[in-house]
Amino acid sequence: MRLIHSLVAVFVTVVPLSAQTTLFQTGFDAPPFAFDVNTSDVGSSASGANTWLINDVYAGGNGDVICSGFPLNFTIPSTPGQPAGITNANGNYLHIASSEAVLDGILCCSFAAADGFCTNPGNHFARMNSDVSTAGQTGTTLSFWWLCNGGNQNYGEVYYSTNSGISWNLISTPIAQYRNQSTWVQQSITLPAFDGQATLRFGFRFFNATSLLGGSDPGFGVDDVLVTVAGAGTNAIACQTAANQFCTGESLLVTYTAQGTYTAGNVFTAELSDAGGSFAAPTAIGTLLSTTSGVITCQVPPGATPGLGYQIRVVASTPVTIGTPAPVNIAINDAPDAGTGGALTICSNVAPFNLFNFLGGTPDPGGVWTDPLGAPFSGVFTPGVSPAGCYTYVVAGIGSCPAATSQLCVVVAIAPNAGISYTGTLCSNATSIPMLPFLGGATQPGGSWSAPGGAPHGPNFIPGVDPLGCYTYTVLGMAPCANATAVLCIIGVVPAPDAGSDSSVVVCDNGPTDLFPGLGADADTGGTWLTFGGTPFSGTYDPAANQPGPFIYQINNACGGDQAIVTVTAEVPGPDAGLDSSVVICQNAAPYDLFDGLGGSPDAGGTWVDANATGALTASMLDPASLSPGVYPLQYIVPGTAPCSDAIAEVTVTIDPCSGIQEAGPTISLLSADGQGLYVLAAPNEILEITVLNAVGQRVAGHAGSSQGERVTVDLRSSAPGTYVVVVRTLEGIGALRLVRTAQ
Repeated sequence: MRLIHSLVAVFVTVVPLSAQTTLFQTGFDAPPFAFDVNTSDVGSSASGANTWLINDVYAGGNGDVICSGFPLNFTIPSTPGQPAGITNANGNYLHIASSEAVLDGILCCSFAAADGFCTNPGNHFARMNSDVSTAGQTGTTLSFWWLCNGGNQNYGEVYYSTNSGISWNLISTPIAQYRNQSTWVQQSITLPAFDGQATLRFGFRFFNATSLLGGSDPGFGVDDVLVTVAGAGTNAIACQTAANQFCTGESLLVTYTAQGTYTAGNVFTAELSDAGGSFAAPTAIGTLLSTTSGVITCQVPPGATPGLGYQIRVVASTPVTIGTPAPVNIAINDAPDAGTGGALTICSNVAPFNLFNFLGGTPDPGGVWTDPLGAPFSGVFTPGVSPAGCYTYVVAGIGSCPAATSQLCVVVAIAPNAGISYTGTLCSNATSIPMLPFLGGATQPGGSWSAPGGAPHGPNFIPGVDPLGCYTYTVLGMAPCANATAVLCIIGVVPAPDAGSDSSVVVCDNGPTDLFPGLGADADTGGTWLTFGGTPFSGTYDPAANQPGPFIYQINNACGGDQAIVTVTAEVPGPDAGLDSSVVICQNAAPYDLFDGLGGSPDAGGTWVDANATGALTASMLDPASLSPGVYPLQYIVPGTAPCSDAIAEVTVTIDPCSGIQEAGPTISLLSADGQGLYVLAAPNEILEITVLNAVGQRVAGHAGSSQGERVTVDLRSSAPGTYVVVVRTLEGIGALRLVRTAQ
């Protein structure tokens, strides 16, 4: 912990260079107070009606106490103020206080006299908690300021011990009982028994016996306790330092002036008091073998408690001489501690961390970090962001304490990466499937696989051979990085979608073209087509509706999607066989050129095919006389050149016997025909009878149809193709209408 102190003015009593030397001094102004209070020495009690306190309270007050069940009020007068002769007058002092008064918040010097009813008798002791040595010294004097009004059975006593407080001796000269003194006075006691003692201590006791007459406040109070010696002859030592602020662990020079005579082998020792200025337990900070004045090289103890009230003195060993403290107190500041640096190797996958936690020793917080390039740094190292290298930590100095610096060099080991685990179905059409691509992330190659159960396994999964389950991939790490693992849990194998291969095709301009064959033999069916602009497409290219360009085929399944593009690069003109048609030719007509029966603009040079193989064709010429009445489907084929297929048109020829049945009488008209053999006819008035005849004049049974008023429906759907005559009898007479039933 670093504490920051400022220099304050400290006033001390400077003992002149004389034979008198101060061994012990306390004004109880700052802890540690060098005195233990409420001890059990000399038959005393640690508690009771009264107690020893150390504070700076002088004000009295009012309180109450319960005695034999009755409340009794009391008033505590204020403690008299201290005179100017007391160091830090009206500051802290050691004194007795009534326990009941303390409970009521009255903390000045007072006492509760023992009366045998409400207050029990009891003695209370306070003593020095460390020894002073008067070995080789004479004229040892104890001086202190005191007051105690008290009473015949209520007074103070002074004791000394020469065995570190194991046993105590009452000092009865010049005063045995300290009482009848309501203001502060100084007392000095010089006894030969104090001289030449290696473990000398002093103590104060408040004696409180039963007395019906009681006593008067204030109680026993003590301040400015001082132990001095006359010394040997005229020896005395004064000292000083060049500065009055130091840092823990800092070296300093103490210049001393030795008065008197010192024998060979004498050692001058510079001693440091505690933070309150007490030399009850001084700390040696430097020595010098000498018999004359000089300079002692010293060091402030590294563990010294920071404070402003330290004092330095020099003592001699032969003869024993205790010098007077330096005239000015010194301040000791805690040296800044940046800890100890070193090297730190981390793994690149650790979470951000504070470099401060990896400094050795006990570094002070609140310092400043700089990175390896000297730029300010927050102190939080983030792998992958913060650069590797040496980071510097500086704790600023205070007063005479220089800044402290440490350096922590960070080495980053790259962590292995086994990827991200995956559970699901493998998608592949292969017989041996590499497993590594199914792990997510930037998977590091070179690791090893183990099968379900832990047995070693190769890098590929073989469907139908290897069991389904979880396969573990391990990449070894180098210290301090641990091994990295990822798990591939295979629950099934599904073929990946295959949209085939991209290709370019040329289509024929005379009709639709299915683009699916352009994807190749491996393409999966069931996909969808889109134009390159994203419009749905049937997959069949129609020159009348589409333009050359790319067409997209895409297919999806549980394994994702695939697509291929078929690009139509051109439309090639195709053969034209003309348009299908139907003709009716009388059996006795002249030969007929079928080419004339084709619709449209057919190409010449085609071939005619007699679908019924009648042999009636001679090129495109048809001889009606060689055919029986009936319907003859004849095809005209113009051969195509890839990618165009042959063009085919069909002329349906009906050979009519032209038997003399004439259309006469009332006019019979055809209202409609469905193309399947169902006809609706109309007469000028009510139809009385209907007869249907075939091409040779035979009546067609069951096909008379039905009439309703002036209309009749004729059903030839089950009749063979050919020429039919419908004879209709009306009120005006008999009329007829010729119908030609073509093949479907």
